[in-house]
Amino acid sequence: MTTNIIDVPFFFIIGRPRSGTTLLRSIFDAHPNVVIPFESPVILNLYRKYKKVRAWDEAAVDELYADLSKQPYFERWRVEKEGLKERILGYQGEISFHLLIRLVYQGYQSVFDKTETLWFGDKNPVYSFYADRLFRMFPDAKFIHITRDYRDNLVSLRKVTFEAPIPALIAYRWVRANKLMDKIIRKAPDQVLRLRYEDLAAAPEEKTREICNFLNLEFYPEQLEYRKKLEGAKERAAEYQIRNHESLMKPVNTGRIAIWKDALTPEEVKVMDMVAGRNADEHGYEREFRGSYPLLMIRSLPVLLYARIMNTAMRLGSLLPYGPASWVFMKLQVFYRIYRKAATRKSGD
Repeated sequence: MTTNIIDVPFFFIIGRPRSGTTLLRSIFDAHPNVVIPFESPVILNLYRKYKKVRAWDEAAVDELYADLSKQPYFERWRVEKEGLKERILGYQGEISFHLLIRLVYQGYQSVFDKTETLWFGDKNPVYSFYADRLFRMFPDAKFIHITRDYRDNLVSLRKVTFEAPIPALIAYRWVRANKLMDKIIRKAPDQVLRLRYEDLAAAPEEKTREICNFLNLEFYPEQLEYRKKLEGAKERAAEYQIRNHESLMKPVNTGRIAIWKDALTPEEVKVMDMVAGRNADEHGYEREFRGSYPLLMIRSLPVLLYARIMNTAMRLGSLLPYGPASWVFMKLQVFYRIYRKAATRKSGD
């Protein structure tokens, strides 16, 4: 590991759920110079509480570890408490939040062999709602923005339970996430690499090399063969192959491209094309329907209103202190489950 850990930069993989973000994380977890743990919104959730903490003792580290342990999927990082304590208490100098996060990430135990750490990476689909905030927190970071056809995204989300698979809602969130990244690109175009899932699936080596060049990293063919390493580590493979990500153990392929053409009704496609609008064109996705559909828009208004309210509530809630924010998100999840049940029943899903 590098000794100048504070100098190791961060990159963020930003993209909507079911858009190839986990595939990208797996490819770069297999890189010997990258530390990129499993997704867990550690940075955003801990920032409110620890952004100004500078003095550390054993009790403070114990409290930090307790907070880390509450984060979704953090247990899969396998960060050892005593090791974290040793890194924090043994550090000579002031520990800023940026350094603290690096000391935490340094404890991630990957199944892949590592040498010198040249990059810390982070992949969390929920961060697609907070990319602007991450940019303010890490102004020198790089961003890999991966998009997937919003219609295929809907079909894929119907297999999971963490988002209501409603056409207008998914298209709205797709556009919202893209616009946040567009703002960052206007401010720092050299710090953002745009990538389409479809292009990655069609030419995985070419696109992986492109990302490596963007990060000034050497490309290793083993990155695209991460499954072979996992096949010899069954327990860790099970961590990769968690619910909703079974396809990770299959070779990268184009079999999931344009699946919406057989899976969606013409009305669903019209709604999504209408909500996505010109943003679809700007990101390289051809709309099948370009007309105006007043009746469909009127029927979609309650869903779009819900999407705006939830987006605002999530962003405002994330600014609250750690305890109240956790309470707000818990209540939002209850509201979401009620809404999802009612909306999907109405749509016939």
